[in-house]
Amino acid sequence: MLLCSSVLVFDTGVTMKLMDEVAGIVAARHCNTNIVTASVDAINFHRKIKKGCVVTVTGRLTFVSNKSMEIEVLVDADPLVEKEKGKYRAVSAFFTFISLDKENKPLNVPPLKVEGEEEQKHFEEGKARYLQNKAKRLAEKERLQ
Repeated sequence: MLLCSSVLVFDTGVTMKLMDEVAGIVAARHCNTNIVTASVDAINFHRKIKKGCVVTVTGRLTFVSNKSMEIEVLVDADPLVEKEKGKYRAVSAFFTFISLDKENKPLNVPPLKVEGEEEQKHFEEGKARYLQNKAKRLAEKERLQ
């Protein structure tokens, strides 16, 4: 599932809010339930977004486990004035969302239909991140006990 939104953005906080909103829309559309952001993994600020740029925020579902969804969010900036500089990738991140029932308890997430080699590659990379993060959470839990 892919979602795009274009706006004028002026600061980092607004950009991060838009990224979370786009990821949330992708997650909610996939599971048709209430959702909540569980984590944000590595927001990478590649290049500064200058005033006067049109910003396109794109989200796509990359991996689904039983209870969570990983959404990759990309932010591209396109200068309105200095068009010769061209569109560029400004920010990227991975958001993890949980599907919730009416009592705000986690629900199972519908499986992701993977089509083609590119989507399969993204799915496998997402699965690796999921397993790595799960191992970190379990190690931290054991350390605290």
